[in-house]
Amino acid sequence: MVSLNSEVVICRSPEETEELGFQLGKQLPNRSVVCFFGDLGAGKTTFIKGLARGAGGIDPDEVNSPTFVYLNIYEGQLPIYHFDLYRLKDVQEFIRMGLDEYLNGEGICCLEWSERIEGHLPPKTIRVEICHVDQSKREVRILQ
Repeated sequence: MVSLNSEVVICRSPEETEELGFQLGKQLPNRSVVCFFGDLGAGKTTFIKGLARGAGGIDPDEVNSPTFVYLNIYEGQLPIYHFDLYRLKDVQEFIRMGLDEYLNGEGICCLEWSERIEGHLPPKTIRVEICHVDQSKREVRILQ
């Protein structure tokens, strides 16, 4: 079982990163908001593939980064809202597009590059920090 205030977890492959996401996803209640922090290529989307499988029973092959559309919706046992806010200018743009409404709705919200809306996130947001150690190894910290 994954703790929501974990020490650093070392993932030695993309498969281990996805499995960690799966373990977290199984524990998430409806209306959870999970924010991901890490450089490009750190494994945020890989983690979300597992989370979507654990929380919503969603095929990981259906999960990909919504870089150009801001949001992908995956329908499953619980809907998963996968945001990529890399291109977002500011929180006002997020609100203008109506994306903020998902943060308080049914389902699980997963946000990549959420620092762009940091002050607009719900108080019980879960943080997942992923750091490169080397080509295949990652350090993952989950904080609530």
